Amino acid sequence: MGRSEAARIAIRQCGGCEIISTDSKVPGPLVWEEADAELVAKAQAGDVGAFGELVCRYSRTVYGVVSRMAGNPDDVDDIAQEVFVRAYRSIGSFRGDAEFSTWVYRIAVNTTIKLMKKIKSGQAGSIDDPAVGLSDALVSSESQQPDRIVERKARNEALRKAVDGLPEKHRTVVVLHYFENLACDEIAKVLGCSVGTIWSRLHYACKKLQTSLGCEP
Repeated sequence: MGRSEAARIAIRQCGGCEIISTDSKVPGPLVWEEADAELVAKAQAGDVGAFGELVCRYSRTVYGVVSRMAGNPDDVDDIAQEVFVRAYRSIGSFRGDAEFSTWVYRIAVNTTIKLMKKIKSGQAGSIDDPAVGLSDALVSSESQQPDRIVERKARNEALRKAVDGLPEKHRTVVVLHYFENLACDEIAKVLGCSVGTIWSRLHYACKKLQTSLGCEP
């Protein structure tokens, strides 16, 4: 059995259920019995079950990143599964220089970008997440007066389209910062660039979004 097939088995059978799926409900324990590093070491030694546990832990994280970057629901499941297949293929090269979560984020971002260039899909993922504060961050306090507030659903739709129109590198930092709640230093580790570069990209992206949405700075 090849490594790709082993990864797919781990993905499909973890906990006895499909976990990379739009309909999946993945319960996560509040306290993990084993640390990520321990599971990584086992996976590197060929333990498919240990890798399956890592998939269980990070499936929602990966799915969130992919769905917001890719957009087309028909593509998300396949891309998310491919992220873990690539992670399994590369698990031997993981040396622990960064957190495993950072390493997974990096693979998720890079895989989505590469595959979406081939797929040529349209819309970016859901921007209707109630936990997301991007739309409010783009609007000044003065422009949030009652007579200037647009209906939330319409504003979120406009925001989705505006995010979709950002250059790829700027859209990526917006997704990671505002939708995945990563700090700038964490994003810098994921993307392999300086914190200053992340700040610059976020600043550009927000200015661009303000312009697109007609918000006052």
